[in-house]
Amino acid sequence: MARNARALRQKDLAALVDRADTTVSKWESDDHEQRPDAVALSRLANALNIEVSWFFKPTGEAQGAAFFRSLKSELGRMRDKAEAKLSFVEEINSSISEYIDLPPVDIPDILDGRDFRTLRNADMDHYANALRDYWNIGHEPIEDLLLVIENAGIVTAHDEIGSNKLDGVSRWGLDERPYMLLARDKNVGARRRFDAAHELGHIVLHRHVTPDDLKSNFTLIEEQAMMFAGAFLLPEETFGSEVYSLSLEALCNLKPRWKVAIAAMIKRLSALDRITPEYERRLWQYYSYRRWRGCEPFDDELPVEQPQVLSNAIQMVLDENLCTRSDLIRQIGLPPADIANLTGVSEHYLAPPPQNLVRMKPAIRSRVQIGDTSNVVSIAAHRNKD
Repeated sequence: MARNARALRQKDLAALVDRADTTVSKWESDDHEQRPDAVALSRLANALNIEVSWFFKPTGEAQGAAFFRSLKSELGRMRDKAEAKLSFVEEINSSISEYIDLPPVDIPDILDGRDFRTLRNADMDHYANALRDYWNIGHEPIEDLLLVIENAGIVTAHDEIGSNKLDGVSRWGLDERPYMLLARDKNVGARRRFDAAHELGHIVLHRHVTPDDLKSNFTLIEEQAMMFAGAFLLPEETFGSEVYSLSLEALCNLKPRWKVAIAAMIKRLSALDRITPEYERRLWQYYSYRRWRGCEPFDDELPVEQPQVLSNAIQMVLDENLCTRSDLIRQIGLPPADIANLTGVSEHYLAPPPQNLVRMKPAIRSRVQIGDTSNVVSIAAHRNKD
């Protein structure tokens, strides 16, 4: 996990700890009894920038699948990195949960046992509206989507993954709590919201999907999450009634209110059959002509929503003196930089306070003592007397 989080191959790590490639392979394999000795553990910790205690943490394997936008082979290491970082988030939450109760999980089983393979496009609107109704958030634009997600008990974090083709990863954890990691590689508010809604779709619709199911039905599963995200962010009843024109200018005017990319609006209108395939192609041509694929209007103005729960929990633990900074970092087993990047808490805040030491200063002798040699004994004279 630590090696994947650093995007290292086994041979890369072997070189860093001065061991053979096969040795590292055996360390990581359940089929071999070979384990690192004390010297190797210290080198591993230094090479991977983690505490030695990290290697002694109990581990388990989640039964559910981890969801990504792409399964292309060239992105394998980046997927491993993102999933490992999501496991880091689980470990952070596990340590914090010894002191703090996070919001309880409040995700309804809206499929009620239905096989995800039977879902159709029209079902996405039904389930998206059902979730909005369950959370009682109405059908207007959502002011802060990450706030809604975290209030539902979904532990959310963010970090740079290293690829613009992987926008995030999500899965249900060993503790029956859903986890979500959003990529900060594309730091655009409208895209971040859609990425979060996309991962929410996986959490809600694909809770019981196994890794084998994901491999066999990857395209279908991704399409469902994409459709759910559009339906959840842009309900037909309200968003549809506000589309006064099917032009790019009209969609651009709606973007600040709905905080959704114009590209996502075009796809949503297509899903609602508000535009024909021919007209959709024309919109995409105009869209490309205006060079909006890299940067849309208002992208630099809409705020990027930030996860808050883990950061607030860490600050509560430390401010209430439930645990010292050094003890909390040791319990988690990760360096402050990782904790800060994932949770949003300041790395400076995680630094242990300076020791309570006061430097003593020299003191000037009083005026009575200055020049008064009557009580001063000469060391030389004392020696001669002896």
